[in-house]
Parts: sequence; structure tokens; C-alpha cells
Amino acid sequence: MNIFSFDHVGIRVTDAARSLAFYSQLGFEVDEACSTATALEIVNPSGIRLNLIVNAVPTPNRDNALLDWPKKWPGYTHAAFIVDRLDDVIEWAGVAGVAITEGPVDWGRRITCFLRDPDSNVLEFNELQPEASFQLVLGQKNYSSWSMRAWLLMKFLGVPFEVVGVGLYTATSRDEVRARGGETGLVPVLRHGELAIWDTLAIFDYLYETYARVWPADNRQRARARSLAGEIHSGMTALRDAMPVNTRARHRRAQWTPGVTADVERVVDIWSRYPTAEKPWLFDQFGGADIMFAPIATRFATYDVELPPKAREYQELLLSHPLVNEWLKLGAAETDEIPVLEIGR
Repeated sequence: MNIFSFDHVGIRVTDAARSLAFYSQLGFEVDEACSTATALEIVNPSGIRLNLIVNAVPTPNRDNALLDWPKKWPGYTHAAFIVDRLDDVIEWAGVAGVAITEGPVDWGRRITCFLRDPDSNVLEFNELQPEASFQLVLGQKNYSSWSMRAWLLMKFLGVPFEVVGVGLYTATSRDEVRARGGETGLVPVLRHGELAIWDTLAIFDYLYETYARVWPADNRQRARARSLAGEIHSGMTALRDAMPVNTRARHRRAQWTPGVTADVERVVDIWSRYPTAEKPWLFDQFGGADIMFAPIATRFATYDVELPPKAREYQELLLSHPLVNEWLKLGAAETDEIPVLEIGR
């Protein structure tokens, strides 16, 4: 079971109109799709949510509230968490002998269940449901490193999506991508409803706002992970030019320049320092930073780049990940060739 974010805090209130007037001054608005007459869900522009439970009994003297328990006095009622899979919570509760007090309940935006801790505090667990359909515009799986990154991330997060393939390096490729919302004409493009996002790091950060496990939970680790991702995103051009991705090819020869050597040495340094025996991925668990490096691992396999033991161990771990394996099989099944990327035979 992976709890990766808060969803909301429940607050018991006595007067819905009065509470809404107050919270509206703080920037909150009612999310009608997630609200009922007695449970108003409010959200602010940053996505912070509160659940106003409209069943509190007014009390003029809170000092005497404990004497009248269990009356429903105003106050905080429960904490709500977001999990990857609600089934994991239910399975854990069954093994641990913890009763599910309500649910699963389908609220549209999320599927929910409730349980109580040893002190009878209410805990809510939510599995988020996609708010609108996702569509991912990709190039060939054998050749497109940036397509690989976006696809791996979506699969890792368990987000349902439709794939639209565009053949790269043709006279119409960029126009086809632009017609699907990619303003630069480059893949990948993530479409979420009417929104189009045409930059890989922007796709990562957009999904992070809903699926926090894209990046590490610790803010310092998260900053490092994003720094590494940014380094790949805007750098390592010598490596990328000399070793274009060709996942099904083997024993190719690249032209080594001082720039290529420097890029490879930088990757080896990262792969040798960040993983540990206790935590073999770059940051605690497999995530966005590892996904950013996945196409580089395939490059090193294609061009027979020799790695020291620690870096080779990480490369092998990355290439053996089930999702990476799935992508590689899809690329191997493709039959078309892009001559400009078939180098070093």
C-alpha cells in the first residue's frame, strides 16, 4: 500500500452558507461534482481541498463539549489520504483485522473507504479516478527517447491513456504533431481533455500535481531529482547526437568525441553515487528520475558502452524493470526503419 499524498481534511460545520462565505474569502469554491447536500467539497486554485460536513450541533461553550460527547460538535472530523490502489488498503485492513467502517464508495473523482485508528479517529483513503481522458502522442517506440519517458511515466502512475502514433522523420511528421496540439511539432504530446502539453518535463510536473510519486516526497531529494531530470532535458547533447536511440539494435559503433566521453562519465558518476544497496533506485523508490535515465540505459546497450560495476548494476536493473521491458518489446515488434538513426552498423 502506497500513501503518497493528502487529499483533504474534513471539517464539521453548523451553517453551510456561513462557512462558504468565510472560505470563499480564502479563495475556495464549491466543487459541485464532488459535493452533496451534507458534504460540501471546496477547492482553491492550488488544488487544496476541504470537506465541509454540515451536521454539527451548535454549542455556546466548547469547554463543556467533552462532557456532552458524542454530540457532533464543530471541528475536524477526519484526514483523507490518496493511495495508488484502494484494493491494497482493503486487503491490508483484512489481514490486520481492521474494520472498514464505510465503503468502497464511488464519488466520481475518487473511490473511497473509511476506517478508524486505535483511538477511533476516522481515516479516509482515496483512489483518484481520471477527471478527463488522456491521450499521448508518440513517435516510434524503437527510436523515440522522449516518447519512451512519457509512456513509462503514464504506465508507472497507472493513468489510463490512449496512444496516438506519429511516424517520425517524414515530410509531414511535425504538421501531424502540431495538429494534435504539439506546438513545436515534436513528440511527446500529452492531451488531457482540451489541454495539450508538448514538453516532457512539463508533462512530468503536470502529472506530479495529482500523482505525487512522480518525484520523491522529501523536498531536498525532490530538488535533486528534478535537477538530474533537467540536466538530461537540456544537456548531454553530444551523447544524444552520437548515440541516437535504437532499442532493438546491438553492437553498434558510435563516434566518440571529448563531449561524448564527458557525457558518459557524468552518467557513470550519477549511476555510481546515487543508488545504494538498501535503495537501488536513484531516490528511494523507482520514479521520475529513473524514467528520465531509461533511454540512456538503452543507448549504452545499443552501442556497447562499457560501464564500471556499480553503474552497470544500475543499468541492468533499469533495463529489467517490467515497464521498460514492455516498451522494449513494443519497439522490437516494429518493422519500419529510420535510416538517419540507423548508424554504426
